[in-house]
Amino acid sequence: YPDYNLRIEGHTDNVGDPNQNLKLSEARAKTCLDYLASKGIDRSRMVSSGYGETRPIGDNKTKAGRDLNRRTEFNTFLK
Repeated sequence: YPDYNLRIEGHTDNVGDPNQNLKLSEARAKTCLDYLASKGIDRSRMVSSGYGETRPIGDNKTKAGRDLNRRTEFNTFLK
């Protein structure tokens, strides 16, 4: 799908230092981008961002919620 681009977003739970979580989420997303680039996807079609603990989808008060919050999301978009 050459018209599609990919946004890769890294996220964490709220355990630990917020600044470290932000760095972790950025590294998580970049690792995915680097992997896809190594498989032949043009880097110019991808962007990665880390959001740390700022966009939870689960309750950080529970293990199950924290597990949900430690994630990487892949979103396609058209330029």
